[in-house]
Amino acid sequence: MEQIIHHKTCSNSICGKEFPITDRDQGFYKKMDVPEPSMCPDCRLQRRLLFRNERNLYHNTCGLCNKSIVTINSSDKPYPVYCTTCWWGDSWDPISYGRDFDFDRPFFEQFKELWDSVPKLQFLVLGDNINSDYSQDSYKMVNCYLVFEAEQSKDCYYGETCYQLIDCCDFLCLKSSELCYECVNCTDCYNVDFSRYCNNCADSQFLLNCKGCRSCFGCVNLQNKSYYIFNKSYSKEEYEKLVAQYKLGNSINLEDFKMKIEEFFRKFPQKNLHGIMNENVTGENISNCKDTFECFSCDGLRDCKYCTNMMGGANDCYDVDIWGNKLDLAYNSAGIGDGCQNIVASYYTCIGVKDVYHSIFCMNNNNDLLGCVGLHQKKFCILNKQYSEDEWHEMFRKIKGHMIGTGEWGEFFPPSLSAFGYNETVAQEYFPLTREEALERGFKWKEEDAREYIPQTYAILEDISDVPDGVCQEVLACTDCSKNFKIIPQELKLYRKKSLPIPRKCPDCRHMDRLALRNPRKLWDRGCSACSCAIKTSYSPGRPEKVLCEKCYLEEVY
Repeated sequence: MEQIIHHKTCSNSICGKEFPITDRDQGFYKKMDVPEPSMCPDCRLQRRLLFRNERNLYHNTCGLCNKSIVTINSSDKPYPVYCTTCWWGDSWDPISYGRDFDFDRPFFEQFKELWDSVPKLQFLVLGDNINSDYSQDSYKMVNCYLVFEAEQSKDCYYGETCYQLIDCCDFLCLKSSELCYECVNCTDCYNVDFSRYCNNCADSQFLLNCKGCRSCFGCVNLQNKSYYIFNKSYSKEEYEKLVAQYKLGNSINLEDFKMKIEEFFRKFPQKNLHGIMNENVTGENISNCKDTFECFSCDGLRDCKYCTNMMGGANDCYDVDIWGNKLDLAYNSAGIGDGCQNIVASYYTCIGVKDVYHSIFCMNNNNDLLGCVGLHQKKFCILNKQYSEDEWHEMFRKIKGHMIGTGEWGEFFPPSLSAFGYNETVAQEYFPLTREEALERGFKWKEEDAREYIPQTYAILEDISDVPDGVCQEVLACTDCSKNFKIIPQELKLYRKKSLPIPRKCPDCRHMDRLALRNPRKLWDRGCSACSCAIKTSYSPGRPEKVLCEKCYLEEVY
């Protein structure tokens, strides 16, 4: 049981919230040799997220080969951008940007000068993708389009945060699944549509919190059932006949049913957190975790706290956003994983790196780096300057002491170093701000490019069976934001295969709709609706759902 040692006040003057420091926290900070954080967990997360542009893509030109590229870096940015081939190639040397450290100046001021000069990546792509030119933050993707933060998937479209998928479309946090549509936080599913928090389900639609179900429709909290509709059992013949009557290939019928099913879902009790196989945890959307607290959308964590989107597993990590996979001992970082150890306040520093501090884009077998950008297979470097091993350790000791004195050691990069406007980043999704609010807080803002969207003149037929191939040549306009989008042939083929109507909203608005289906990344103290024991949950006390502790939930479900 954690014991609160004292409270601190967030150093962000606009926030000013108090937050606790526990004995567990102090043990971790001592192990990582970092001071206690100055900002509250939310402000620390917000700062990490404002470095991540996942979904905003622009036309630009490679600064080395002059090839036209699509990239996350708009052409109005002041720094050079290299295409993926050039950035990873041998035609430039990141060490050539190295510089001496000036002990009369703050570290972040000097790091910014290096960061602004070293070429940026077109996309965060860590391996060879095949026919997946619009998949940002991805690895080993095949025939994928507008899929972000993704790994080892094939024939997928319009999704974010996935691992080992085939033929999936419009998803959020989906793992090891095939032929799924509009699914959120599901794992090991086949041919499942419009479902959330499901594991090992197949040939089903509109499920919530179901495990091991086959051929179920509109069901909640079921385990290992088949041929159920609205939690009621039917014969195979009755099931198929009743489901066909809903005619969800028609867009009007589908939208009407979506509203009705949410009302049905709210009648059933919810577990205090979504996830399975957990021991001594708090958070939301977490599974296979132990001794892990206030974490969200994570899998396979041990002794971690304040982590988000860590789907690959990790040990002894605090304040890490994205990735994992054989990650040990990391603090206040984002985009790190795949065999990393002892990483402090770094961004996209990954793949076999060790003992790296306050660095960005240092990938592939680096170790002993401080304040470096874009290095791979290097060691004993500071501000991209090469040192001998003895020189490095002596300089590291001195610079660390300097940074402790300036209050910089262990802090994530300040907002002024972000390559993006606040509204381009993931921070805007979880901590939305107006332009004026963002600028007041010292964040950048990307003004919208001057353009006019084309009004939609094409009438999409309501039923998918009537939609012709020609729809793929038409320019559509989102019913929410008016942004133009198109239907690609592979996507149309999937809709026909699954008898689903053509979407009326653009991919970005559909993504925001999926985010809205999940609970906020915030925990409240409340009592179990059955036994009144104390629980932490992402269901606020004012919500109408009946929320149960795990013991009471399992008793009710089983």
